[in-house]
Amino acid sequence: MSTARDDNPVADLTGTNCSKNQRGNTWFLAGGFGSSKIRRTCTIPAGKTLFFPLINMVYMPARGGKSISCEDTKAAAALNNDTALDLFAELDGNPVSNPKQYRISSKTCFDAFARQPASMQPYKAFPSATDGFWLLLKPLPTGQHTLKFGGKYNRESAGYGSMVQDIEYVLLVQ
Repeated sequence: MSTARDDNPVADLTGTNCSKNQRGNTWFLAGGFGSSKIRRTCTIPAGKTLFFPLINMVYMPARGGKSISCEDTKAAAALNNDTALDLFAELDGNPVSNPKQYRISSKTCFDAFARQPASMQPYKAFPSATDGFWLLLKPLPTGQHTLKFGGKYNRESAGYGSMVQDIEYVLLVQ
């Protein structure tokens, strides 16, 4: 997501920024940074598919850190997802069955900041990689809906290894 931290939908605790940088037929619903319990309200245009992470990791090299290969970066992004527990997604009280089947990993590495304007790029973050559990839902009927999703990691010895995501959206589809 290429937006400043101040108005980044991932950092937003209320849903105020949920329409930020949205375009096209797919609407991105953000999770949170680190362990997060967040409740947001978001107005969405009718006809949009919804894309969101149950829980995910982005791994990138530290500024000025030692060099790391793309393969090692992808392995680091995947580490916590190998032990993910209690994954869930629920729309209007109806659970998504077997959410573990929706794991997606980067095929290639990328620069995590490359899509930001040059003036906002803190450094060249290559190689970066992502791994996580993501869902794509077909457009919802107009009206109010409740979407809940999240999960937790079970690898105490790793960075973010005990991360928990518990996200709820009240979606107003118009």
